Amino acid sequence: MSNVMGIAGLVLGLAVLSILIYKRIPAILAALAATFVVMIFNPTDPWAALTTLFGGIGGTFGTYFPIFFFATIYGKLMSDTGCANAIAEFFMKLFGKESVILVISVTTALLVYGGVTAMVVAFTVFPLGVSLCRKANISKTLLPAIIQLGQATFALTALPGTPQLNNIIPTAYLGTTSTAAPVLGIIATLVMFGLGYFYLKHEVKKSRERGEGFDENALRPGSVSELSGEDLPKPFFAFLPIIMLIVLYMIFERVSFGGYQLKNANPYAPVCTAMIIAIFYLLILGTVMGNRKTVADSVLNGAKEWIGPLLSFSIVVGFGKVISSTAGYESLVNAVTNLNMNPYLSAALSVTLLAGVTGSASGGINIALSSEKLVQSWTSQLTTPAQLGALHRIISVSSCGLDSLPHCGGILATLDVCQETHSSSYKYIFMITVVFTLIAAALLVALASIGFLY
Repeated sequence: MSNVMGIAGLVLGLAVLSILIYKRIPAILAALAATFVVMIFNPTDPWAALTTLFGGIGGTFGTYFPIFFFATIYGKLMSDTGCANAIAEFFMKLFGKESVILVISVTTALLVYGGVTAMVVAFTVFPLGVSLCRKANISKTLLPAIIQLGQATFALTALPGTPQLNNIIPTAYLGTTSTAAPVLGIIATLVMFGLGYFYLKHEVKKSRERGEGFDENALRPGSVSELSGEDLPKPFFAFLPIIMLIVLYMIFERVSFGGYQLKNANPYAPVCTAMIIAIFYLLILGTVMGNRKTVADSVLNGAKEWIGPLLSFSIVVGFGKVISSTAGYESLVNAVTNLNMNPYLSAALSVTLLAGVTGSASGGINIALSSEKLVQSWTSQLTTPAQLGALHRIISVSSCGLDSLPHCGGILATLDVCQETHSSSYKYIFMITVVFTLIAAALLVALASIGFLY
């Protein structure tokens, strides 16, 4: 009975956190209230729980400080140098106004597939997204979901070879490679992108029918550049920082310099180093174009604006630490471990449930694969390389289902960057990152179960 009460406390705590965040209650107050609910059903030393919460917040803040800091400055400079507007105008001329969803989502996916951490990619594409939505007169409330289509679905989990953690972690436990089950991965990609793209096209149409368009008043003053026409850099110079970011990251991630690799010092050092170089390029570009004061202000403003998104993200992750320290959480992990069913279905349910509880896709994968009993229950039935490859792909795709509930730190960060709220934009995100992802995962389970393992 105590096990059931403990698990119930986790569910209620997550519900309280999600509802309060949805109601725009400050994240720290929402986390404190949710922690109190969890403690009622999982009796523990109150100060021990609070210490876990605040320790989790502090540790997460310190870990992600560099990447949020540099990503924010990079995003500000992309906007204030006119690069984002120049890229937007280039795509508008090339594909027309109806290309906005395609351009934003594919650009985001390329950055994610190129290795830019999905958690902060919103910082780099927000200026471009705003410019494109403004030119096409699309409501900004849809922008977080458009970014999430490229950020938190197929490029993160399904595309063969993606360097993101969701695709890399299973290789260490299953002996697979990052390109495991490539055909299943491509099928999942087509499902997630196809459903997401046409859903967003439909929502844009409905939004326009309601008379909604791009609202300049929904932007914080000075958050995006007003440069246009002759004041913009040429397309080649505007695209160059994005190309630099992807190429340099891939080099710094893989190349050893006299036996030393940047990622040995810090896992985010490669992408941060690439961003720093791109930032210097943007500073030089802005100065050459006569915008020295503008780019200086960009750095100063960027150095302030990263704190809010990172703090919100850290608070939610800190609450996840509280949950993972309770008896109810241990009972939940044991219950998931004892699931007795089709191994592919067991893997999908286990990973997505644990990701939902922690609000972290990579966290759900780590917890599930760290359970020797759970992994053994799968690998005792799935023994061939092809079966393990299919299992890998199912685990990766399933991780990004329930992790995107309202309490997800990545969702909070994206909404904060896009200057939107759960009430204005989460319903679109939910369809993109939860519903369509779970449909893709279910399809992969069905295909693998009938022997389609490619």
